[in-house]
Amino acid sequence: MDLAVWRDMSLLWLIFLSLIGVLPFAALFFFAIKGMIQLRQLAKQYLPIAQDKARLVADTTDQISQKVASPIVNIHAKTAQVNGVRKAIFTRRTSP
Repeated sequence: MDLAVWRDMSLLWLIFLSLIGVLPFAALFFFAIKGMIQLRQLAKQYLPIAQDKARLVADTTDQISQKVASPIVNIHAKTAQVNGVRKAIFTRRTSP
């Protein structure tokens, strides 16, 4: 056997070993990409439904908070109005 034959056999052996080393990563990436494609399909199916429900909850929360806060805001506004009128009537003004 010549040196060239051993060189070729060594190259084949190194290629085989590197293929064995890369093969698990290739399989992992293949199944990861396949899973992400399925996850994207599920997301396209269910995320619009979740978005509609979240919008409904936000709108309902806003309506309820407006109903709860409106009496407090009205009381505060009336108090500020009364204080303004009181200051306008009872404040002494010095003539220049």
